[in-house]
Amino acid sequence: MTASEDRRYDKRFVCEIPIVVSPFNSNDFMEALLVDYCMNGISFISKDAFSMGTAIVVKIAYGVFKDSHGSDLQHLPSIRIGEVKWCRKHPGETSKAYEVGIKYYHQF
Repeated sequence: MTASEDRRYDKRFVCEIPIVVSPFNSNDFMEALLVDYCMNGISFISKDAFSMGTAIVVKIAYGVFKDSHGSDLQHLPSIRIGEVKWCRKHPGETSKAYEVGIKYYHQF
């Protein structure tokens, strides 16, 4: 996605944090790597592709994690549910990886 195509409304923060993701109401959890986050969503890299519109549960294990600016990630929620907004092959070293964008569902 080029800068002119970027549809983000919130500032993103770059990070590399191991997470676990699963389709909603599934016990099939997969490891993934959180690569950036904002107030309304995240993107992560996974070995698995996800269909757009899929409800996803994201679990973040807390530890001594810091983003690329050295900030603590205490404000990053440990469990969130969101919708897959995009999924594409990751241009990295392996062709068996996907980059996935999630927009959080509104919390009441």
